[in-house]
Amino acid sequence: MRKWFVLLTLLALLFPSAALAQEIGTVKIETLNVMLWSEHDQPSMLVIYNFTLTEDTQVPSSMDIRFPKDANITAVAYQSTEGLLLANYQPLPSEDANWQAITLFLTERTTYHIEYYQPLGRDGEERSFAYQWPGDYSVGEFDIEVQVPDDSRSIKTDPAIPLMQNQNFLSGGARMSGLGQGQTYQLQLEYSRSNETAVLTPSSSQVEPIAPVDENTDGRSTLDNLPLFLGGFGVALILAALFYFFRSGQSSVRAAKPRRRSNGPQESSMPSYCPECGTRTNAGDRFCRVCGSKLRGN
Repeated sequence: MRKWFVLLTLLALLFPSAALAQEIGTVKIETLNVMLWSEHDQPSMLVIYNFTLTEDTQVPSSMDIRFPKDANITAVAYQSTEGLLLANYQPLPSEDANWQAITLFLTERTTYHIEYYQPLGRDGEERSFAYQWPGDYSVGEFDIEVQVPDDSRSIKTDPAIPLMQNQNFLSGGARMSGLGQGQTYQLQLEYSRSNETAVLTPSSSQVEPIAPVDENTDGRSTLDNLPLFLGGFGVALILAALFYFFRSGQSSVRAAKPRRRSNGPQESSMPSYCPECGTRTNAGDRFCRVCGSKLRGN
């Protein structure tokens, strides 16, 4: 019994593709929009996937998606009521010389969004790019869009896709229906261009003012009036210091004034005695309380 268990385990490790194919078959794509934007904001090809799932695809679930080996994946997200949110995924180990793969966890029945960059083939001014949909999943409706800079020349696509002016680009698209599982789609793009920079550079994507900004623009501060500002601030500090000085001086004068003397009789701190009998007298006595003699100084 143990030998059979070990044998089955080895077979599962040696042939995982059958189990993977069974898992792949459970996910079906309703719509897939592939956008190939050449030299858009980088001197390479930006590839964008937007896809939705069929109603009979179970959610939550997962799907393995293959990309070219030299692709740089920059975004994996899904559409929500709050906009695009990062989707949960993980890279898969792959020994394939042409492909890399990720496992995307499908948590919502919504539109999923993936972006990656891939190098262009270059030979002087010549550009070339080959795209392939590997066909791991069936697709109900497949749309593809091609976009190149509007200064491109000698543009060729196979299959042929007519391109038209669209702002700073030339773009066009094609649509196919009913791509089955295992059915691939390939597109070859070639064109010439003398400019080596991308169309949308970081400087051109920044927010620009609708009117020139100068010293007369409302809300703009300049250094031309800095001396006047500093001078006024200095005068205000001097006035505040003088006010504080005089107020503190008057308080000191009032505090230093001696107290007024009382007009009433002052009590002597020295004791007095009767000159006749020597009895000690109290303050205010005019006659001795013992012998009745008149006291001096009273």
